[in-house]
Amino acid sequence: MIDQLMILAESGADTSEALSAPTVGIGIFVLLLILLGFTWLTGGAHHRSLDRKRKNSSDSDH
Repeated sequence: MIDQLMILAESGADTSEALSAPTVGIGIFVLLLILLGFTWLTGGAHHRSLDRKRKNSSDSDH
């Protein structure tokens, strides 16, 4: 009985044409990396390092 249930579940997963688990996992990982990139670009640490570079370059000009 359990063997027939397992075969039925496997065939149902194949015919449902849903996204596979690795595809969903990779998609979520890429989405989180994009969100991390936006956070880094809009965060204060990135702007402070740019300000430091601008300050150093302006001091050498004077």
